[in-house]
Amino acid sequence: MNLYIVRHAEALPVGGSVSRDADRRLTPHGEQDAALMGRALAHLDPNVDIVVTSPLVRAVQTGEIVGREISDHPIMHVSEHLAPGFSYGALFRELLALSAGSNIVAVGHQPDMSSFISHLISGSQEAAVAMSAGAIAKLVLEGSRPQAYLGWLLTPDAV
Repeated sequence: MNLYIVRHAEALPVGGSVSRDADRRLTPHGEQDAALMGRALAHLDPNVDIVVTSPLVRAVQTGEIVGREISDHPIMHVSEHLAPGFSYGALFRELLALSAGSNIVAVGHQPDMSSFISHLISGSQEAAVAMSAGAIAKLVLEGSRPQAYLGWLLTPDAV
């Protein structure tokens, strides 16, 4: 199974009309980057149609945009297990259950997404992984253990 870890795209800062971090929406540039990355993912792996997102607005928006690019009818799921500070084990178990062996996209936040990747590829947080806004990392999982290898990591600038 391929697990695509996505850091939400560029979002508005807190301030002005945005009073809470959870309410931060994508900027127009962030929306463009999310669409670009969704098209890139659709080209690289046409067999993805499940998108799981954090409940925060910017992650949901990123997931919806990516989902529209990868599938005509993406399966969308909002998960508390992708909220900032999530438990790696709980998220991993949920992703396995939702995917049923199919490829899946998980959209969340920093530093959690980098730490989750590190946990899956090294069993600890020793492996430093940089995830810029809108980046996608492909992890290849073999079996049902929380163990993977990093296939690639793409940023909007690289795409």
